[in-house]
Amino acid sequence: ILERGAKVVLTTKGIDDTAMKYFVEAGVICARRCNKDDLKRLAKATGGQVVTTLADMDGNETFEEEALGSCDAFSEVRIGDGEMLYAYGCKGHGA
Repeated sequence: ILERGAKVVLTTKGIDDTAMKYFVEAGVICARRCNKDDLKRLAKATGGQVVTTLADMDGNETFEEEALGSCDAFSEVRIGDGEMLYAYGCKGHGA
């Protein structure tokens, strides 16, 4: 994922502490336990794809660059007791 140039990683599941360490060192924003419907909307808005597995047909782990979406800026904003993630300048079509 890092080799393909991802700057933001969102998942409906958890992220292992070791994996989180690598993401943080690479300057990647990560969010875990995201709502699946929100991920689908964000993928549509950014022109990306929701990736359900990294396994290919041979059992190896792969990640295609075509799955990445794009936007001008991505930030986390604290609102009350929670955080909201905002994507600005999305390159996709609608959401």
